[in-house]
Amino acid sequence: MPSKVGIYDSIKSPFVTDIKKVLPEWIDYNGHMNVAYYTLAFDEALDDFLNEIGIGESYVKSSQNGPYALQANYHYLNELLEGEQFRVRIYLVDVSDKCFHSAMEIFNEKDLSICAVCEQITMNVDLKRRKSNNYPDWVREKFDMMLGSQNDEQLPAQIGKPIGLRH
Repeated sequence: MPSKVGIYDSIKSPFVTDIKKVLPEWIDYNGHMNVAYYTLAFDEALDDFLNEIGIGESYVKSSQNGPYALQANYHYLNELLEGEQFRVRIYLVDVSDKCFHSAMEIFNEKDLSICAVCEQITMNVDLKRRKSNNYPDWVREKFDMMLGSQNDEQLPAQIGKPIGLRH
């Protein structure tokens, strides 16, 4: 188990990634970033977040516990074009002993406009048994501390919205 000295100091709520850039191969025939690459950007940002809290790739290898995405919902709000820079902001919406509900926003670094929102349920899985498993207490403490430092008003408006057509 990692030392608890200073483990909370480096986690900001919301977590914000370093600057990313839309690559030429991410552009589709409509001339903007393809939806598959929004998913990739969210997934890579979540990896950055998990590494920051101490449950990323090295934790998975040592503990044989890893994150599984159970459900995700996407909202595409504004285009990203080739060469544009963006970041991803990650909030915690809720946590349980085995799962966390996250809200993620891709925002354009140029004008700070929100380009896409994703909410996801992620479960901790024992990779040997292939079954869900409780997070260690130190992880729950980090999650709880992050949740306690957030305001509900910060969460993206799209979180929890049902999917459907407007008539």
